[in-house]
Amino acid sequence: MKLKTVLSALLLGVFGSFSAMQAQYMGPASWDAPLERSSFLAEQTKLTALDSLSVWQERVLLHTDKNQLPAKDVLFFKANVLTGPKHLRVSASDVLKVELLQEDGTLVDSQYHKIQNGNASGSLQLPKKIAPGTYYLRAYTRWMLNYGPENFAQKRIQIVGKTRTGSKALNATQNLEFFPEGGTMVSGMENRIAVRYEGTPLQGAVIIDNAGKTITQVQDYGEGVASFILNPSANTTYQLQFPNAKKVALPKAGTVGYGMQVNNLADDKVVVKITASEALKKEPIVLRGRVNGVTSFETDITFAKNSTAELEIPKSSLPNGIIQLQLEDGFDQIWAQRLLHIDNNEVQFSVEKQTDAVGDFLAVTVTDKTGAPVSTELSLAITKPMGKTVFNDNVGGLRYQRYLNDLLVLTGQRPENDALDHVTALPTEIKYNFQEGLEFYGRAYDLDAVPLPNTKIQVVLSGEGDAIAKEVTTNEDGLFKLTDLQIDGEAAMVFRREANEQRDRFVKVVPYEYETPPLAVLGATQESEGLSSRQFIPKKQVREFNKDEEMERLITLEGVTLVGEKLKVKRKPSYYGLEPARRVVQDPERPKTIPQLFLNIPGVQVSNLGNLNPTVILPKAAGTGPVLWVIDGIPLTQDFEVTPLADVMSLIPFIDVDRIEILFGPQAAMYGTRGSGGVIMVYTRDGSDENYFNRKKAQLWFEGYHDSLNFEAYKEMSSSRKNRVQGPTLYWNPSVTTNEEGMAIIRLPEMLEEEVLELDINTVTTNGDHGRLKTTLNK
Repeated sequence: MKLKTVLSALLLGVFGSFSAMQAQYMGPASWDAPLERSSFLAEQTKLTALDSLSVWQERVLLHTDKNQLPAKDVLFFKANVLTGPKHLRVSASDVLKVELLQEDGTLVDSQYHKIQNGNASGSLQLPKKIAPGTYYLRAYTRWMLNYGPENFAQKRIQIVGKTRTGSKALNATQNLEFFPEGGTMVSGMENRIAVRYEGTPLQGAVIIDNAGKTITQVQDYGEGVASFILNPSANTTYQLQFPNAKKVALPKAGTVGYGMQVNNLADDKVVVKITASEALKKEPIVLRGRVNGVTSFETDITFAKNSTAELEIPKSSLPNGIIQLQLEDGFDQIWAQRLLHIDNNEVQFSVEKQTDAVGDFLAVTVTDKTGAPVSTELSLAITKPMGKTVFNDNVGGLRYQRYLNDLLVLTGQRPENDALDHVTALPTEIKYNFQEGLEFYGRAYDLDAVPLPNTKIQVVLSGEGDAIAKEVTTNEDGLFKLTDLQIDGEAAMVFRREANEQRDRFVKVVPYEYETPPLAVLGATQESEGLSSRQFIPKKQVREFNKDEEMERLITLEGVTLVGEKLKVKRKPSYYGLEPARRVVQDPERPKTIPQLFLNIPGVQVSNLGNLNPTVILPKAAGTGPVLWVIDGIPLTQDFEVTPLADVMSLIPFIDVDRIEILFGPQAAMYGTRGSGGVIMVYTRDGSDENYFNRKKAQLWFEGYHDSLNFEAYKEMSSSRKNRVQGPTLYWNPSVTTNEEGMAIIRLPEMLEEEVLELDINTVTTNGDHGRLKTTLNK
């Protein structure tokens, strides 16, 4: 059922309540207070609009088959479009836009996909010459533009390449950043340091001190994140050392401060351990949890004799999503801070490898929190690890997912399902409506680049097997739009109008587009080069970090690319396909006389110019003997080596001359001895030189719903020698359905040859319950 139908009843109830309130307010004495009544009505209308904005808010949960892939590979994805506070898997929007962006927000590629049953799936072929590095896959509806780009679903994608030696991935130190838990490293305390990196995985990297001694190992968890535990000593420096012996300095540890360690792995609670340096253990300190600047909880911290305090926070008291934990003193100074991600999955998974008469298979069972089976649709990927160590446990990967989400938020990234729980203020105005089909915006011009206001334009779209004809009328500025286009793949667009002359019927169009919204990355800068450490240093003026900034407004582009071809000129070809030694072309706008045309031919002389009997003298390279004149392919008899022009000028008006070509040597051999002294060929105009509009080149190409590659075709492409792609994905299915017992069967053919496989499952039920499992499968 369309969401519009469901919410219409709800909104009717809202407006019904509003009408009752209005009737109660407008009593007998209300006629003498029109200003107050008007203010009240305006306020109630505003509240009603805000209520509807909350009810209609759309979110997208994005799932990909992998987060790291080589160049020339294909990225598969599924997007669940959810609506309202309960995240119902229904959508009033019918169109989903998917974009691939560079880390600085530059658009690489974009697609449109049709939303059906609350989801859309497809694939994105990486450009052939894409550079290795960090990219973001982003998905959103046009309605979501009203709520800001920070609400879009996006995933960090790492594209790896090959160096000249053929080894994978790149400069291992590029964009390497350290994130101490709590914001600072303090000497004498056990600190967990999260690392965000690009390029070569940090597997095998170690932490060494200034004496070169190995202190601890770096644990790589994939997804571009790693971590290690370090208890730094005062006056000692530390470095991260790669397996190739290259070193990167860690941030320097302070001597005064607080350490904060958070354990988020349990189902029912969050354990927070806080350690104070000796100088601070008697100072009053408060732990506050904030969501979008609003305090969710606060607790006074009292330290034991060992300068530590440990507290447990029930997850039932915490909202889903991102929570900011802050240690603040009595002067509102923040001494430690870190982000915490709370995600109480409503859906649970269990996976077992089994064998029957047909072969090996995976039995995936989906249940709710009570253990009851769930019939739903899954998106499921099985991949080979790309050189990374994967955290595994006895809980089917649920603890690993929580740990990974924790690392992601520590390093300024969004977890997989943060889009569902991310809460922001509602917009103050609606600028974009729901999109029910593809749209085209353009401005119409004639072939002389003059806008066509208030003009009826006939538009024909022709794709593979389909053709659509529409008629639109431009406004006073020549602008028009086409809405609710249902086009699959690429379609040609041709524009015409009624006119007497053929040339006047053609219409060229400049298309318009919405600009690409800015890339919003959680807590992360967009530095493109160099090393940095994300170490938070407390300051007295903490409020400087909390300045309100207005949301950047989205606008439409004023006009972009004109897809078309300039006017060309057709000319009849030279006779017999001969390429002339010399050529001159008449200018129809400023025509020259025939003798003047010869003056523009290198090596040709004209004598007696201006007299009644001018003559033409060809260069010596033309040979000796008579000169043959050929008019439109018909040879003229000529017995003079120096040719008088009077006869030719009397036969052909100079304004009718199209061009003159001169042949000599082997080129003139076609005419035998008659052309021993050269051949002068005169071509007259026949109308074919008139300006014309190349219809095929002038048409626009409209990108409809993307024709995505399915996984079976991808496997065939990967196996071909010419297009071999060494991608990690072995299996991808965006629509695996569980039965009434909550079970789905996944057959494993040649995949069992791999020692270790990674399994990634995602689901959103129709009533909004969601869950994800990411774990490993051992042979």
